[in-house]
Amino acid sequence: MTALRMVALDLSLAGTGIAATHDHHGEPGVLARTVLSPWGPDRPHDRIQHVLVDVAAAVSCQPHLIVVEAASYGSVGNMVDQLAGLRWVIRHWLWSRKLPYVQLAPATVKVWATGSAAAQGENKVTKADVREAITATYGRLVHVGDDNQADAMSMLSAGMAAYGQPLAPVVNPRQLRALKTPSWPTLATEGGPVVPGV
Repeated sequence: MTALRMVALDLSLAGTGIAATHDHHGEPGVLARTVLSPWGPDRPHDRIQHVLVDVAAAVSCQPHLIVVEAASYGSVGNMVDQLAGLRWVIRHWLWSRKLPYVQLAPATVKVWATGSAAAQGENKVTKADVREAITATYGRLVHVGDDNQADAMSMLSAGMAAYGQPLAPVVNPRQLRALKTPSWPTLATEGGPVVPGV
């Protein structure tokens, strides 16, 4: 089986989390980083361009798939418009370069990371819960420096597991069910098509 190259993007105007199975030269090794914006909300074009440049570097390894977190609609006011703009710019840019991507809902990211049903109210899964779970599971592979990287690592590990190449063993039934939520595409690889195993 072809070893998959995959990149995951937790898109944000302030701090985009990027996780990948390979560096921008195509060398294998799990990595996670955060792209911090030096600009505030009054410079939306600069912020979007800053993220796009880093995404372009991350996908220069020619990934077989990019996993992108879908909208959460948690932002308010003008930030909703700017964040939607960022998401569309990045997805269109990927599409224009024929780089396949799939979106994961924020709830799926949380369930996959923690194995929790992400109940509402007091039991709701937090960003800290996600980071703690991802660090516990994948900390031997990569340092998870913040919540953005934790979300990106959750998506990366979900994507790899969906195609039968998990970064760590998965036995939690909720996590396995969460893998069935996205519409994983068949991937074109050097060794032929790779279909999702979920």
